[in-house]
Amino acid sequence: MRAEREARGWTQLDLAEKLKESGISLHSSAIAKIELRDVDRPRVIRLDEAQAIANLFGLLIDEMFDTEDQRIRSVGNRMRTWLERIIKEVEEEGSAINYEVEELISVSDPLDVEAVSNILVSEYFGSFVRSTTSDANNLLSQLRQPSRRAAIDWPHEVVNNADDSAEA
Repeated sequence: MRAEREARGWTQLDLAEKLKESGISLHSSAIAKIELRDVDRPRVIRLDEAQAIANLFGLLIDEMFDTEDQRIRSVGNRMRTWLERIIKEVEEEGSAINYEVEELISVSDPLDVEAVSNILVSEYFGSFVRSTTSDANNLLSQLRQPSRRAAIDWPHEVVNNADDSAEA
């Protein structure tokens, strides 16, 4: 919680005020106690407080309790899923639209070809489809092998078996 709060440049008082706007009354001293998770008796967080805090940070409650490595994996997995959707959509829909544009240009009156091409920005659209697909595939390829750049094991699902993780 502290990392998220500090990343936004908020003080504990700022967070308390924002929570109050969300209908949660939590004093800044309570926030300080919540952030001190390593003490013998940290302040317990009620579910409604946790939900309001997560909402303020734009996170799911689960994400607030993940370790940094778990969050890195989670964000990486979300990035991969999103890139896979983009690639599929651009390849399918973008290519279909690009085909229609080329078809329209090919059946246009020869005197209108340049005008139709300009109206539909065909040169730029085709280039956009190709470069977007290429860029997304490059990013996806890099995300599939992050351990080459960092010492992070990157399975789609976290594996707790020591033998499995040693093979990865």
